[in-house]
Amino acid sequence: MAQVVLENVYKSFPPRKGEGTQNRQEGMNVLRRIHLTVNDGEFMVLVGPSGCGKSTLLRLIAGLETMTGGNIWVGDRLVNHLPPKERDIAMVFQNYALYPHMTVYDNIAFGLRRRQQGDGVSQGKFTDTLLVEATRKLPKGLRYISEQERKIQEQVRNVAQLLQIEGLLNRLPKQLSGGQRQRVALGRAIARNPQVFLMDEPLSNLDAKLRAETRAQIVKLQRQLGTTTIYVTHDQTEAMTMGDRIAILNQGQIQQIDPPLELYNRPANRFVAEFIGSPPMNFITVEFHAPQLITNGDFRMTIPHLWSSALQKYDGKKLILGVRPEHLLVSVPATKNLPVKVELVENLGNESYISAKFIESSFPTNGINNNPLQIRVPPDRTIKLGEELWLSLTTDKIHFFDPETEQAIFPKTSPSLPFEN
Repeated sequence: MAQVVLENVYKSFPPRKGEGTQNRQEGMNVLRRIHLTVNDGEFMVLVGPSGCGKSTLLRLIAGLETMTGGNIWVGDRLVNHLPPKERDIAMVFQNYALYPHMTVYDNIAFGLRRRQQGDGVSQGKFTDTLLVEATRKLPKGLRYISEQERKIQEQVRNVAQLLQIEGLLNRLPKQLSGGQRQRVALGRAIARNPQVFLMDEPLSNLDAKLRAETRAQIVKLQRQLGTTTIYVTHDQTEAMTMGDRIAILNQGQIQQIDPPLELYNRPANRFVAEFIGSPPMNFITVEFHAPQLITNGDFRMTIPHLWSSALQKYDGKKLILGVRPEHLLVSVPATKNLPVKVELVENLGNESYISAKFIESSFPTNGINNNPLQIRVPPDRTIKLGEELWLSLTTDKIHFFDPETEQAIFPKTSPSLPFEN
C-alpha cells in the first residue's frame, strides 16, 4: 500500500486545428494547480460536474496521459515518466474493459500472467507461460501446470471467493449481467495486489438498486484490503456515502478537500454548497445591517450574535444567504419569515419536497432571487399546488457567501476551515 501525492499538477491539451486564437487559449488548460495527498489506505473520492477534469486527473495518476507540469508520487517513487505497467497501480474502468473472448477466470488471471512473464523476461530466465497457454485447451489431466500457474490459480480462487463469483469463472463476459461484469473487473484489479486502486465511474452503467448494493460492496472490500483507493464519480450521493475524504473539482481546480460531513456543513464556497446536497442549497440575496439584521423588502430577520464580527465589513451591503432545504420550515405570517407560492410538490413517501417562488409584493426579487426555493417537509404535511406559505429559517444552520468572490464567510468564533487548494 502507498500514499499518493500530487504536487502542482497541470494538464493542457494542444489546440485543435482551425480554432480561433481565443478559443485555443481558453480550451487548453484542463487541470491547474492540483495539490492532493491521498493517505496510505485511504478511500479518496474525486467528484465534480462533467468536464471538470476528474477523469483526466485519474488517467494522469495511472500514466495513461502525460502531464504538462508537476509531480506525482506513489509511495516513495516519483512516477512522472514511468509507464503504466511499472507504477503498481490497478484501474477499474467505466465500461469494465473485459476481454470478450476470455473466460472470467482468464480475465482475472490475465494481469498475473503478464506480470509473471514480464518478470521472467526482465531477469533473463526461461518462463513456461507459453507452454501453459499451448496446453490450455487439452483435457485437465493432460495440461501442463507450472508452480507459477498453481499460484495464479490459488490467487484467482481467493479473489473469486471474496467477490462471490466462484460459480462464474468458466463464463464469458457476454454471459454476465452488468453487476457481475463489474465484480469481474474489480477482481482483475484486486488479483494483482497493487499499491493503489483507481476507479473511474465504475457504477455508472448499473441500475439504481444494483448501484447502491455494489457501492456498499466496494467500500467493504476496500476496508478489508486496506488498499489506497482513488474513486472518480459525478454522483454526489456516491461521494458522500463512500469516501473517507472527498475532493471537489470544478473547471480544472480543486475547490475543497474534506470528510463528507465537513463538506456538507462547512462548504468553502458557493459552488461546493450547491454541488453537495440533494436538493441543493438555496441562495437568497439579502442586505446586512450591523450588528445582527438582514433584510429584503418587508423581510427582517435577526441573526445570531456570532456573525456580527465576521459580517462587519458588509454593513449596508448585499450578501448571499445560504440555507439548505431541511432548514426551511413552514411557519406563520411574520416579517421574519419568507413569503412563497408553491409551484411543485414531490411526495417520496418518507418525506416530501416542494418547490416554491417568492411572492414579490412582500419579498422583491429584482431578478436576483428568481430561482425556486427547495424545501423539505414532513410526509404528513399536506401542501397543494398554488398554496401560499410563510417559511422560517433555522438560524443556527444558515450560511453566508461573499457576493463577488462567492467564498464562504465563517463566524470568527469557529475554527478555520482546513482544506487544500
